[in-house]
Amino acid sequence: MKAKATLNKLKKNKLVFILAPWLLYAFYLIVWAAPQYESTSKLIIKSTDGGSSFDPTSLLGASISGVASTNDSQIIESYIKSQDMMRYLEKTLSLSSHYGADHADMFSRLPEDHSQTQFYEYYLQQISVEVDSASSVITLNVKAYTPEFAQQVNSTIVNKAEQFLNDINNNLAKSKMEFAKGEHQVVEDKLQTAKRDILAFQSKYNVLDPTAEGAASQQIAFSLQATLAQKKAELNTMETMMSPSAPEVQNIKRQIGALQQQINIQKEGFSNQVTGESLSVTEQMAKYSDLQIQLQLAIQAFSSSLVSLENARVEAYQKLQYLVTIESPTLPDDDAYPKIVYNLVLFGVILLILYGTARIIIATIKEL
Repeated sequence: MKAKATLNKLKKNKLVFILAPWLLYAFYLIVWAAPQYESTSKLIIKSTDGGSSFDPTSLLGASISGVASTNDSQIIESYIKSQDMMRYLEKTLSLSSHYGADHADMFSRLPEDHSQTQFYEYYLQQISVEVDSASSVITLNVKAYTPEFAQQVNSTIVNKAEQFLNDINNNLAKSKMEFAKGEHQVVEDKLQTAKRDILAFQSKYNVLDPTAEGAASQQIAFSLQATLAQKKAELNTMETMMSPSAPEVQNIKRQIGALQQQINIQKEGFSNQVTGESLSVTEQMAKYSDLQIQLQLAIQAFSSSLVSLENARVEAYQKLQYLVTIESPTLPDDDAYPKIVYNLVLFGVILLILYGTARIIIATIKEL
């Protein structure tokens, strides 16, 4: 009986249960709710890779030349939605003062005794960031209680996001260049060491080029050997015709003795002790050849390092990215929120669903 009475009461006053909340909500939206204005901007990350110029009409196509991937755009999206961005806006624009001011109604206003978590959740409600998966265009919407402040917050976010991207680029490029310069410095030090080793060797043994000087010494020795053989042949001829005591024979013998002495000096030169270290000419030539090989390898490595350093510089430039503003933050001329018609229709549908659910529940109870 009690359920039946409740059902009869609900049937008689069904319009009250539906219209009363709807009218109260309509009064709040139309009379009480503070209007909110929305500023919109569109951004895109442009890469220098490929060197192509940015063409706004290409946004209509499936792909964009020189445009960063969606993942790069999502990095900017995450940064805009981060607490770092919120704290920066609070420091520069005093977000909490605007969103907690009297021009906001009590239901949409930021509480005065809000916590950091509440402030962050409120901040996320006031901004909207969307990334188009096809074109990687970033759409930023910012709500505020005045058009000017909405545009100001939007512009500040864009500028800070651009600075954030520039800092990332600069740090990456700086790290790559420092690594390349460090490797190049190692190669350059090896080249300087190879040069000093050759100069020290030349100074120590008082030679400019042991290979050339050794070849010259050998050439002199061969020439002396040929002259010695010629003189010995002349001596043999003279001895058949003259007595051993003849002046001409004695003169040839003296010449042969001088040549033999000079040849012995040349031979001893290949194994003389120099500055206390026993190095023959051939050993000097071998050691100098090793030093020359080390120098040539160091020169080749230095040349390759220069090319690598330049490639690193070019690559660092090609990987630079820029945040390009397609549409500057707008200055709204009309409030965008609350959406009165949409909210009232939606709230009315919800009330009708609740009413229908209540009738079904009561009818089920009645049958039981």
